[in-house]
Amino acid sequence: MGEEGTEGTVHLLCLAASSGVPLFCRSSRGGAPARQQLPFSVIGSLNGVHMFGQNLEVQLSSAKTEDTTVVWKSFHDSITLIVLSSEEGTSELRLERLLQMVFGAMASYRLIDSFLGDSELIGDLTQCVDCVVPPEGSLLQEALSGFAEAAGTAFVSLVVSGRVVAATESWWRLGMPEAVLLPWLVGSLPPQAARDYPVYLPHGSPTVPHRLLTLTLLPGLELCLLCGPRPPLSQLDAQLLERWWQPLLDQLRACLPLGSRALPAGFPLHTDILGLLLLHLELKRCLFTVEPSGDQEPSSEQRRRLFRSFYTLVTATHFPPGEGYLLLRHHFHIMDEETGSANKQQSHDSARQAWLPHPHTPAPVLQRRGSQRRRRRRWSIGRRCREPATWCRGLRSQAQDGDWWPCSWGHGGCCCCCLLRAPRMGCGA
Repeated sequence: MGEEGTEGTVHLLCLAASSGVPLFCRSSRGGAPARQQLPFSVIGSLNGVHMFGQNLEVQLSSAKTEDTTVVWKSFHDSITLIVLSSEEGTSELRLERLLQMVFGAMASYRLIDSFLGDSELIGDLTQCVDCVVPPEGSLLQEALSGFAEAAGTAFVSLVVSGRVVAATESWWRLGMPEAVLLPWLVGSLPPQAARDYPVYLPHGSPTVPHRLLTLTLLPGLELCLLCGPRPPLSQLDAQLLERWWQPLLDQLRACLPLGSRALPAGFPLHTDILGLLLLHLELKRCLFTVEPSGDQEPSSEQRRRLFRSFYTLVTATHFPPGEGYLLLRHHFHIMDEETGSANKQQSHDSARQAWLPHPHTPAPVLQRRGSQRRRRRRWSIGRRCREPATWCRGLRSQAQDGDWWPCSWGHGGCCCCCLLRAPRMGCGA
């Protein structure tokens, strides 16, 4: 298994989809930003072969040479992103998710460069928010809720080195990818006592900017507020901060080491554990650390690269995208054959009300008992979607930009989503 980010170069190209005109190019070498750029002839050739396939109704998504992996992805028929990586062990899955994150971070070169380099975070791969376990989380949560009410905004979080320590309920309800991008952006910016930063939310508000206010409580520990025109930054004065956070100064200091370790001191873990990744797929949160037991060999940088390579290998090999949706379609097909058309419509109607099973869900188990065959569903139906959504029995592999995809079965369905703002669809979804 190769070590991701070792003596390799990554080139990111952004071009206009219709004309092929380059908009920007970013590069990194060995995990650090680089000035090396690709010749214009190479850029034109990469875009040309992609456009040639589109003209023939062939979707070119990736290609490999002896030492380089190339991935193409178009967004909204407006721009095309191309990434080339010569890093050893780089997978197509990692590059595809890199392009998705880059598209959501188009307004910040610093944020884009942080995705190309070596990071202590893993949310770009897992598509979950990087979190930590604070030693006294209930006290911090109570203070955060009170501060949010006093400041006049419902979207407040406490962030240490790009990882969320605590957040309000409204902050946790932010859609993807902004829930991952906002803490990552804060962690990538240079230290400042306070900021008033304009941000666009790729799903929640792609055209109207919001304000991201940050206040440094301790070096590396920042208070983040997402708001509209109000409150002004001047309203968040020192007296307001002291009122809510001065009594918790010791608890805030205990959060500083969590930026690298993610777990509080004294957390019981076996000494042989060199790295840990905990994913909560329903809440879209993750905890990642390669420093659970202090300094050990190999170094934390090597462990992090190995862990990311191992995650992409396992995910791409054993849990390919769209697997869960294929299983669901297969299951309903079996049920239709056995129960007939009367129950067929009932199963379709009830399915529209349910969440899709996770792609990692195992297949239905078939057992023989005498001459009869018993089929059991092995997945569980998740909670209802809080946002506007429509269930669809189509394949997620046909999705456009990971948000909506066409229904391949008909039956009145047409598309699916779980977005803060769902556009109107012709089928009434």
